[in-house]
Amino acid sequence: MCYPEKGKDVVILCGFVGMFNRNSEADAEQMMTGMSAAIRHRGPDDSQYLRKDGFHIAFRRLSIIDLDTGAQPFISEDGRYIAVFNGEIYNYRDLRAPLMEEGITFRTNSEIEVIVALYRKHGPEFIGMLRGMFAILIYDTEQKTVFAGRDYFGIKPLYYRETKDGLLFSSEMKAFLFDEEFGEFKVDPSMLQHYFTFQYVPEPHTITPGIEVLGAGHYLVADQNGMKIARYFAPVFGKPSEESLEQKAEKLRKVITESVEYHMISDVEVGTFLSSGIDSAIITAVASRLNPGIKALTVGFDVASYSEVDDAHEIAKHLNVDHIVLRGNCDQFRDAFEKVVFHLDSPVADPSTVAIYMIAEEASRHVKVMLSGEGSDELFAGYKTYRDSLGAGRFESAPEFVKAACRGLSHLIPDGVKGHNFLLRAGYPLEERYVGNAFLFQEKQKAAFLKCYNPKQSYTELTAPYYAEVADRDPLIKMQHIDISTWLKGDILVKGDRLSMGNSLEVRVPFLDKEMFAFASTLKNSDKLREGTTKYVLRYAFKDYVDSATFMRPKLGYPVPVRVWLRNELYEWARDIIQNSTADEWIDKNAALQMLEDHRSGKADNYRKLWSILVFITWHRLYIAEADKTRERILRGELAYTERNAWFDQKKQQERN
Repeated sequence: MCYPEKGKDVVILCGFVGMFNRNSEADAEQMMTGMSAAIRHRGPDDSQYLRKDGFHIAFRRLSIIDLDTGAQPFISEDGRYIAVFNGEIYNYRDLRAPLMEEGITFRTNSEIEVIVALYRKHGPEFIGMLRGMFAILIYDTEQKTVFAGRDYFGIKPLYYRETKDGLLFSSEMKAFLFDEEFGEFKVDPSMLQHYFTFQYVPEPHTITPGIEVLGAGHYLVADQNGMKIARYFAPVFGKPSEESLEQKAEKLRKVITESVEYHMISDVEVGTFLSSGIDSAIITAVASRLNPGIKALTVGFDVASYSEVDDAHEIAKHLNVDHIVLRGNCDQFRDAFEKVVFHLDSPVADPSTVAIYMIAEEASRHVKVMLSGEGSDELFAGYKTYRDSLGAGRFESAPEFVKAACRGLSHLIPDGVKGHNFLLRAGYPLEERYVGNAFLFQEKQKAAFLKCYNPKQSYTELTAPYYAEVADRDPLIKMQHIDISTWLKGDILVKGDRLSMGNSLEVRVPFLDKEMFAFASTLKNSDKLREGTTKYVLRYAFKDYVDSATFMRPKLGYPVPVRVWLRNELYEWARDIIQNSTADEWIDKNAALQMLEDHRSGKADNYRKLWSILVFITWHRLYIAEADKTRERILRGELAYTERNAWFDQKKQQERN
């Protein structure tokens, strides 16, 4: 449990590894200890190991107030259930009250005991009653079954691997580096090919065969006979509401204020990430009304047009909050790169990841909980590309020869050049051209450098099931649904969780609340896209909270000057990574170097493509080529050892002395 309200066991940051083994004699303590060490940053203050029959659990936590209630692993009073969870259940008190009225007694004031009581009463379907972010593991000692569940949107991670005798679980994939039975990490060529389309590996897959992610809104139940996975939540957009814009704005103000208030429940100080955009401004504005003078943190870089600091400072001044600014430079950016790749688990080729890691590291020196505006773009249609949906229908009835001509011309115009996206929209149906907010390499481009390229494989095999779920909806809803189902889970939430937890910092996302989605799912397209801007109803609802410039400012999203640096300061660094690559089996080194040269000379803008290659090569070195060295570095605390970790170690040493 993380950052609960007063009077509750206050535990900040947590993670776990668990094993369900049908062979109850199996001894796994040494392996579990190693796996637990790999996620130490999620809870460096305390480590607990427990074994019951064939169920093993190692839990990590960082305690802020050392109370006796709600300790994990939690064992029910009758000894039947053993449970752990990572996250926050915001409505746990509301769920506990009716149980107490039924005569159920609680010996702690903790979320985990309420979770177990609900599971005892309702079985696996209890998970749909929860409001929050969570990954849960429960073992029933009588039925010899294990339950695993994950929150609605996938805010908190939960990896698993089927073994010859059962299942192995972990909060982060890197723990499997210490999985003795699994052996060494490998590369799934099909997922690598998808990575170079999406810029991440879409869930539930990972880049490594054999390790999966439990899907957002899913739970898993395993027993002596096998396992089953069920989906308890799907982000279904409902029937558009006919209420007026003013009525919707009033409801939206209420639901966001309530969500922020829930997310601020804490005995420790809460801050906010503040960029120049409307999302973080709204979160900070609401939070500052609840807690005047709240700390707001911004990161910017020393390259013109790649800093949000000035705009963010104006917002902070308008809101009268304590504004803390991290001014980053190229050296800091380069030095953080390896740790960022390590923490991401699977490769994520989003240049903003390094900026997020840097600001999370800075935030951890000031507060222990941060609020972020992530999720707003997917729910309220904030991305610029969503405006393409307004004219998408015009191309559906065009003659086939016109579409064919547009397809041919689109391949002749480079990405980013005016007219390219128009021709794509005219030549291809949405289902073939939109895979989410990022689209890195076209097929011909991948074939030029990816040695395992398979022309028979299509990226649409991953998006087709999601499109099928919204086959009768309009283009905007389809695009939002694809992003919620892929981009949000595979990019936005991965970097948010891993890079904050890598700095022993908890990040909460008030927009990704089930009540928030229930409201957003009933908006009309005109509520979202209007008057030449995105997220219109959100901007309208909070126009009195923020200054007029912020009200209409477009989204930037942690802008980092990688495009500029790869032509200058980072050129030799990138060249060295490619030349010394351990991934020659997968990447044509000469083709990658040519991409770099073309970018440096200005012949092409390849920075995002180059970044994806640099990330994969570095991931391959850390997780495969130098896996033994990485394990040693983990145990020495070199890859994930923060100043806060050191402070707690020093405190423990003083107590021992």
